[in-house]
Amino acid sequence: MSAVFQTYKSRKITFDTCMNINDWTIKVYIITNRSEFESNGILKNSKNHLPVWLKRIENSTLPTYKHAFLIVHEAREGVWILLNWWTGGEMIETKVFFTSFDSAEIITDSPYNTNSLLCVWELEVFAHERSSWIEHILSKPNNPDYLAYTSDTLCEKV
Repeated sequence: MSAVFQTYKSRKITFDTCMNINDWTIKVYIITNRSEFESNGILKNSKNHLPVWLKRIENSTLPTYKHAFLIVHEAREGVWILLNWWTGGEMIETKVFFTSFDSAEIITDSPYNTNSLLCVWELEVFAHERSSWIEHILSKPNNPDYLAYTSDTLCEKV
């Protein structure tokens, strides 16, 4: 199979808010391939789903630190929703959801089944969160600074 590439164009990445839900702290980012983010109903619906999604995470056999980041990404084919949480000290676990532009109320698991696909724009957020986790948590293992980690968000990128 030959690769099909498109010329890279930057996308707007914005920090939206920090949410506190059931002792969890979640940084929320939005990404859009448009001039401005338009899927506000999907963003709201994603935030409304967080309590249920976080409850499922707590059933994991891996340790969690109740710190996560959510990415809501307007892409070509619809809106990708990535819930990412820190586990096992230095690892991120990711759950990918999807919704179409015309069905904002219906969020499904990724159509790629158990595979979690990340794109180059989402990786920008991951790179920032990685650096922040190293600086504020892993570099201070005896006294991790969760407040500084929570406050350290990716500045808007265009």
